[in-house]
Amino acid sequence: MTGSFHRLADLFMRFPGIGARQARRFVYHLLSLAPAERAELSRLITDLGRDIAQCESCQRYFVLRPQSKHPSLCDLCSDQGKDASQLLLVEKDADLDNIRRTGGYHGYYFVLGGTIPILEKNPETRIRSSLLLSRVEKAGKNGLSELILALSATPQGDHTSEYLRSFLDSSAKKYGFSITTLGRGLSTGTELEYSDDETLLEALKHRG
Repeated sequence: MTGSFHRLADLFMRFPGIGARQARRFVYHLLSLAPAERAELSRLITDLGRDIAQCESCQRYFVLRPQSKHPSLCDLCSDQGKDASQLLLVEKDADLDNIRRTGGYHGYYFVLGGTIPILEKNPETRIRSSLLLSRVEKAGKNGLSELILALSATPQGDHTSEYLRSFLDSSAKKYGFSITTLGRGLSTGTELEYSDDETLLEALKHRG
């Protein structure tokens, strides 16, 4: 096989949950496509960087809206009808989408960009710590009363929640907001991204 085959397989292995065997299957599948289909896929990947940006407030990816009054904000953060008293923290965009789909939460969001491994010596580097602090400060000045830690019910998720409670403790005292976590409608070991709507609604309802 050529170098491009192995290089592409290596790139696919960087995708979440993709091993060497699956990565090679992806490349073989691409080889089976018509040249026009491969060209379209290549174009769409390139266009991702042109059509999609990261919201400066919540850090989620969103489709650019050039005519918007707030082009640097996603549709959620530019929505003045959201409940400004609540801010919900999630690990990744897929978790935000899952919670949003339940229709059970009406406040604002912030995407951490990851979780913190239990033995991590520099936890602040594994999530968007400085951006989070700025977002919490802004929310605190605008009447924040509850910050919800909506992380997966895994050891790493629990560890990240503990770190965030400590990291945001002074801000919570300064602005008088509470820090809550999702209720254990989520089974231990559950990834938020793969939880069904009903389970997430129960977890939101019984947070504490």
